[in-house]
Amino acid sequence: MTFAITGANGFLGVHIIHHLLKQGHVVCAIIRPGASLAEFELVREYYQLDNDLYANLSWEECHLYDVGGLEDLFADKDYVMHLAGVISYLQRDLPMLMEVNQQYTANVVNVAKDAKVKKLLYCSSIAAISKNTKGEPITEDTEWDDEIAHSNYGYTKYLGECELWRGKEEGLVTVAINPGIILGYGDWTKGSNKLFGNAQNAFPFYSRGITGWVGVQDVARIAEQLCLSDISGERFIVVSENKSYKQVADTMCTALATKKPRIEIKGLLYRFAYGIIALKEILGLGGMLSKETVRASVAVNHFDNTKVIEALGIEFEQMDKVIKRAVMVVPK
Repeated sequence: MTFAITGANGFLGVHIIHHLLKQGHVVCAIIRPGASLAEFELVREYYQLDNDLYANLSWEECHLYDVGGLEDLFADKDYVMHLAGVISYLQRDLPMLMEVNQQYTANVVNVAKDAKVKKLLYCSSIAAISKNTKGEPITEDTEWDDEIAHSNYGYTKYLGECELWRGKEEGLVTVAINPGIILGYGDWTKGSNKLFGNAQNAFPFYSRGITGWVGVQDVARIAEQLCLSDISGERFIVVSENKSYKQVADTMCTALATKKPRIEIKGLLYRFAYGIIALKEILGLGGMLSKETVRASVAVNHFDNTKVIEALGIEFEQMDKVIKRAVMVVPK
């Protein structure tokens, strides 16, 4: 089968590419003009695939606002995986989040529909699912609630899902995945894998917030299986386990033989940190940390993975194993 993948040079994208090549598929990897392939090369060393398999991989440069370019790239493909998106929790980045996560998704949906691909898979996020206020497990059936606080990232990924469901109503075969925090071998200076870098540097702070986690290779195989299945018009929470940030940090530190975090972010320390970060945002000095990420770090949410397990008959890899394997070879 032939797959077109947007955002193909990102952490998830490069793992999906290697999974698809290993399964014998042909992959058209779509990236922004001039985008770096450093993470692809890093992960390529990790997989150690036969070089002959890479003959089935082509790299294509195309902006997602270039509808004509997308039409050419989707024309002869069986499946499209739309992974491209922007992750930011800074208020100033809302216009960019809206443009990329909603408007560009609308472009992909429209072109995929016109190209009559067999199926479009959209990579959303657990951030796009409303959290309930009763402490109950969160499922795919949880309805969006504007009265509940959401991150701008979660809101714009939800809007991307709305574009997907619009495409479904217009005749496009669709499916969505909502992964938790994805971990695995890759660049420790970017995205969720920065947590490995924190552990390696013995970052002393931790929180007891709980959320869903999943290994990147599980996400890759689930994405392929959902595309090849008869499943349509559904979304699936893709989470291996619900764990606290403290538990994950401790596992990483044990694997790396570094000191575990020992200072909990709570009470006065939490309020102080929140205030400093809020001030930095006002001054336009915010980095990866934001008011939203600080709030999320102490939130307790449990995600139910029953639906995807029953649909595909899969068994998730436990996060301890994911983490241990990811640190067996420290990224350069």
